[in-house]
Amino acid sequence: MYLIGECKEDFDNWYELHYEAIGLRSIDDEFYIDGFYELPESMQYGIYVDFFDSVGLFPNIMPLINDNNERVFQSYQDENHIQTFDTRLEARSAAIQKANEIYNLDNK
Repeated sequence: MYLIGECKEDFDNWYELHYEAIGLRSIDDEFYIDGFYELPESMQYGIYVDFFDSVGLFPNIMPLINDNNERVFQSYQDENHIQTFDTRLEARSAAIQKANEIYNLDNK
């Protein structure tokens, strides 16, 4: 799960503004964005959701039971971007990747 393009640049700036207050700095007092990228993906996901919420995109994961009575997860951006996955991890990654794609398209 990763961001690219303008979305990554804007996320890194947003992250610095929102998280520098909690002391995420390196020894030489430079902002430590690398620390974010070292977090487990489940922790990154929550922060990515906060960022996307702040720019009007709403990545969402919903657990469902499909027609075969199996548990599945939907990645939902809006009515035009719904996908179904077998695991929450896959759905979570897809939700962030789709939000990244939409963000970069909307900001060209």
